[in-house]
Amino acid sequence: MKKYRSTASSQIRIEYGWELALGLRLFAETTGFAPALETVTEELETATATRLGKRKPLVKARVALRFANWQTDQLIRSASRAAEIADGGSRGPIHAAAFPDGLAPVVAPGGARQVKPTEELVARITKSKLAQIEAFRTEWGPKLEASLAALRTAAGAYEAARKDLLDVFQTELALRDEHRLAVERLLGQVRTAFPGDTSKRDLVFPVLDDAVPSDPAADDEPVVPTPAG
Repeated sequence: MKKYRSTASSQIRIEYGWELALGLRLFAETTGFAPALETVTEELETATATRLGKRKPLVKARVALRFANWQTDQLIRSASRAAEIADGGSRGPIHAAAFPDGLAPVVAPGGARQVKPTEELVARITKSKLAQIEAFRTEWGPKLEASLAALRTAAGAYEAARKDLLDVFQTELALRDEHRLAVERLLGQVRTAFPGDTSKRDLVFPVLDDAVPSDPAADDEPVVPTPAG
């Protein structure tokens, strides 16, 4: 009688649970133990399917954020070049007002991290008191504001999808723990049901061998890093 490892993935626990439930139903002495295990196994299976179903929305949101980041980056670079032209062909007062530390600090951040420097750029252009910046502000201010709005929307959608996935995964983790406790209880119950009869005990419990997938963490905690730009 062997139970799965404490690090086993949900899928391994689910397969083990269904196999153990069938084993319990082989004998009159243990068939009554099966329903409780079947219930928690089904709940874990449902939670796992729900979590996997959240992956596609997250991937779509991640791609949308990456694209919004790229679009904003390209627009900021174009605005930088336009500021140089407005300054007479090289970086002068207009470019310094918009990009006091140069272009790199504004375009280097990726993903949602691009929002803050873009907000600061728009604020500098909007609030600048430099007289000669007016034409540049009139042309580029609305473009940058529109791009910033799209970036904010994409970042918000990604964070919502990420949070949604992590929330359902917490439910899945709780069910993993519940499932393992149910299996541990059954170890004692089956021993009591068949005192001294190891053949029946071993028949009831699944055999853990090479048929079990070699990567027990294959469907473990989802990787949801903030995407780079």
